[in-house]
Amino acid sequence: MQQMEVREKNVNVAIFQFILPFSFRAGTEQAIIPLLKQDSFKHFQLEHIEDENKYYGKFSVSHLDMRGYYLPFTNKILFPSTEYDKGLQRYSKALHLNGCLKTNFIQIPFQIHSIDMTLCPYELGFLTIRTEISETKDLTLSQATEFAARFRVLEPRTQRDIETQIECDGQLFLHVKNFIFEFLYKGLTNFFVFKEPKSTNFKPFPYFEDARMYVQSFISIKDKMEIEPTDVYRGLGLCGFADDGTPYISANNSFYIKDYLKNHSYPRWEPYTFFTIEEHSFLCMTNENETTVTQLVSQVYGEFYYALLLNLFHKIVLLKIAHSFADLNIDRDEKEMERLIYAINSFTANYFFSEIASQSQGRDIYNHLRTIFNIELLFRDAKQTLYSLFKYQENANSKKDSLLLLILTLYSVIGQMFGMSFVISDFEGRINWNHIHSYNPLEYFALFVAMSGVIVSLILGIRNVYQWRSDKRKREQWVKHTVLSSTKERE
Repeated sequence: MQQMEVREKNVNVAIFQFILPFSFRAGTEQAIIPLLKQDSFKHFQLEHIEDENKYYGKFSVSHLDMRGYYLPFTNKILFPSTEYDKGLQRYSKALHLNGCLKTNFIQIPFQIHSIDMTLCPYELGFLTIRTEISETKDLTLSQATEFAARFRVLEPRTQRDIETQIECDGQLFLHVKNFIFEFLYKGLTNFFVFKEPKSTNFKPFPYFEDARMYVQSFISIKDKMEIEPTDVYRGLGLCGFADDGTPYISANNSFYIKDYLKNHSYPRWEPYTFFTIEEHSFLCMTNENETTVTQLVSQVYGEFYYALLLNLFHKIVLLKIAHSFADLNIDRDEKEMERLIYAINSFTANYFFSEIASQSQGRDIYNHLRTIFNIELLFRDAKQTLYSLFKYQENANSKKDSLLLLILTLYSVIGQMFGMSFVISDFEGRINWNHIHSYNPLEYFALFVAMSGVIVSLILGIRNVYQWRSDKRKREQWVKHTVLSSTKERE
């Protein structure tokens, strides 16, 4: 086994997009949108060409390229033309703030170019924070990855995380979550759901398993320095500094690192540009010239960001469905079962597609993301859930129909044998109520059958009308949560 040798690299550009998924309370999207606009957030549309240079620092994103990159039906979901259309509704705000991340042994200055709040169906949203490490003369790969590793931590669990602080706009924040929730998105987090599953129609999934944000990284290595497998592995795994301040790597076996990168890399542009993906990190590392760097950053901010966001959306919705199914009591929660069936069908029909891009490189990276996130496995589980729910509902409805048919058959047979033929003449014209008192037991039974038959028919009719109206209202709510949950009502 070869022992790892880590050679430090200098970095020209270090850009990180931190993505935090969250759940919001059912029905609150209509209240969120006005607050977003009041707080200077702008609805993102490809028609707004003036925004190509607004949210990305010194770089830009071509809206025309993004439109041509994705297939038409994908464009409708990723870039809805109005706030009333179904899809992922992105609201962006330019900040251009300067800050400094402080740990127990290093300080790293950074800039926040912009933030997003993307509202999605199924009561799901994403917060995106676009950061870039400020230009410094001797920025190293270890410093860049250390910044990302510390900034993404929402719930400190180690001593180093606890000692991490952020200074921004003259304020000092002791934890990253305080900086995000009390400064960047102040007031908007009141709509979020973290530990209240009853306040949503679909089970909340506010964070990933380890309470850390997803990181999309772009790192440009300086002066055509050779990119080694250890550099890519450290960038993907966000391996910064060890406790003694030396460059850190989380593996000591070179064969393991090469095998790991083989399974997590898209090698089309190697050895000059590396695209690597794992469950919590997306990395583009390059040593190309400035022109190529500008093109790559545009794609990382644009096409690749949306491919990542769509896969995160797929993964979390499928996990929500699995969670809802696990909590379902099929003997009592009939409406929940119907809602879940509708949710799965709506997701499949409106948002789940195997191809999104018109270019081969886009399809390859999108499919690589799907593989890393186990999307197909989760989708097969959802389809199996749908099949199981359908079978149970079919059996339950069959039993109900059989019981109803038995009741109606008994009434029909008994009614024909006795029923109205025994007592109908007493109710023609002016009713002789005194004659009813002289009925024999068989006539009383016939009267009971006739009257109860009428009452049962009325009850069934009223119940079906009420059920129809109730189902219609519930379906309208389901449509809002699964198709139009990110839009406000038309006025």
